[in-house]
Amino acid sequence: MMPLMWLPTLLHALLMAVILAASHATLKWVAERQYDNYWQLLLNEWKGILLALSAYGFIFFYYVFVLRSAAVSLLYPVYTGLSVLFVVMLGRWVFGESVGSTQWLGAAFLLIGIVLISTNR
Repeated sequence: MMPLMWLPTLLHALLMAVILAASHATLKWVAERQYDNYWQLLLNEWKGILLALSAYGFIFFYYVFVLRSAAVSLLYPVYTGLSVLFVVMLGRWVFGESVGSTQWLGAAFLLIGIVLISTNR
């Protein structure tokens, strides 16, 4: 059973993973727009790009803040694992990307790993 003292760390990891996945989705949405060249894309989609970069910046500083009181051996694997899971789900359900059975199996292994890392304290 997971001690309650690790719950705040897991909630911080969940929040960071959601924000990171949303920033990746924002960049995917921007990248799907059709423009003649890279500069045209940047000039026309700067708000989405700035939003994604701001989310990355927020996560960086929030991560530093959370590390003051959280174990990096718990926070980082859970945060990055959840981020990957959320990005796979967004790719499939928001952007209609095909996700094969091998990818779903990998996602299941990630989830099992996250559970094991967060309960083995």
